[in-house]
Amino acid sequence: MSLLCYLAAVLLNLFWILKGDELSVNHQMLIPVVCVVVVGAGVVLRTRHMNVSAACAYQRRALWVLFIYYLAILSVLLFFGGLFHVDRAWGSAVNLEPFYTIRRFLIHYRRTGSLSSLSNLLGNIVILVPLGVLLPVMFRSLRRFWLALPLLALFAVGVEYIQWRTRVGIADVDDSILNFVGAAVGYVFTRLCQMVYFHFKGAKS
Repeated sequence: MSLLCYLAAVLLNLFWILKGDELSVNHQMLIPVVCVVVVGAGVVLRTRHMNVSAACAYQRRALWVLFIYYLAILSVLLFFGGLFHVDRAWGSAVNLEPFYTIRRFLIHYRRTGSLSSLSNLLGNIVILVPLGVLLPVMFRSLRRFWLALPLLALFAVGVEYIQWRTRVGIADVDDSILNFVGAAVGYVFTRLCQMVYFHFKGAKS
């Protein structure tokens, strides 16, 4: 049964690759979520009869697959476009004024009521939330706030720097700010959940 779950996830991603921008943004956003749920179900089915050490090792390998899958989607989205109806233009422009783009989108929303402005801001936040979630789960050393948060900030800035150097899209300091906010939210939420879990686990033992 677990193999069927994995096969279903592979076929769903192949369908995504073949259909590309023929799918709506909502459908494209739904595909990776469904894939993660389906693969997660497969992992649960696969490990339910394993001993604790074997199950933990298998789950860790599954997390690595998930991490690579996320990085692949993130790389295509940030540097190549073609996902979620995002097309990257060559010949990059640069904005180094903090909050300029954010203010512009908010003003546009107030004047027109267009949700596209808010979705652009929200998209830049959401895109790095999974990174903030995965890092403290996968890497014990990154459970230290003083180490992980600067690393996430460096990653957010690095993405825009690469876009500037490769002249892909628009290198915007506001994108770095929003990306970092999303990564930090995911990280802080995950660390709080971990601390609560370990607290109650320690209290029971």
